[in-house]
Amino acid sequence: MNTLQLLAETTEFDVEIAQAWAKAGMAGLALGLAAMGLALVGLNYMKALGRNPEAGKVAGSVVAIAAMIEVTALLAFALAFIAI
Repeated sequence: MNTLQLLAETTEFDVEIAQAWAKAGMAGLALGLAAMGLALVGLNYMKALGRNPEAGKVAGSVVAIAAMIEVTALLAFALAFIAI
């Protein structure tokens, strides 16, 4: 049996496994990138606060940006389980 014929023979189980791996990869990528985004927002806010203590007045904006990042991550996580 040649390699191409072996690759062409897939079962329904193989397709389900591939879909599960794709969903897991999508969820992992979305959550990992969201964590990096939150880390960058926090890092730059702390840098700004260190240079200028008056920057503490924009803490509400930082929380709003962090919330937007989290909502995007949660939507991507949910989509990974809803998508076919």
